[in-house]
Amino acid sequence: SVKRTVARGTFPGLDSLARRVVPRLSLLNLRPARTGRDIAAGTYLVVSGGLAAAAGGAAFLLGLSPAAAALAGLAAGVAVPHMVVGRMARRRIDRFTDIFPDALDLIVRGLRSGLPISETIATVGRDLADPVGHEFRLVADGVTLGRSLEDALWETATRLDTPEFKFFVIGLSIQRQTGGNLAETLANLSDILRRRRQMRLKIKAMS
Repeated sequence: SVKRTVARGTFPGLDSLARRVVPRLSLLNLRPARTGRDIAAGTYLVVSGGLAAAAGGAAFLLGLSPAAAALAGLAAGVAVPHMVVGRMARRRIDRFTDIFPDALDLIVRGLRSGLPISETIATVGRDLADPVGHEFRLVADGVTLGRSLEDALWETATRLDTPEFKFFVIGLSIQRQTGGNLAETLANLSDILRRRRQMRLKIKAMS
């Protein structure tokens, strides 16, 4: 299950209502969470409802029937926030993916100097720019508050939903269970991710 506290937004009463009436609210919260903004479910629903009402009213004034205007308003209320949030999330995830190999390199250097993995993760949170720094600070804070490192990492992996970060968490989990050289594993992963990024940029340039 997705373990994430609902963000405290501008409309706390509506946030509480949303938790009661919206099925699988945690999944609804994932999309705004990927933007890095504190967008609570109640705020998201208020914006959607306001857009739906405005679009429906405008459509009715333009001559559509009440039923058609209501459908147009509903479509706008659902589609516009969905697209805006999706665009914001994609831009942030793209930025995360660009910086993430630097985070792996920093972790590798820390491990080779004898630091534990939890300390290297905290170092990434302090030293790298957001959104990578922000996400690793959340992981470090979770461990400080008593959560296991693996649980904190999987929560972040679920929120980000990027294969690059999932590769990192899976590699770390396997190494903790079977042993092996974690620094070498992460160094190889960093190299693979850089090569993948170069390939994507090359394909983009050619197309």
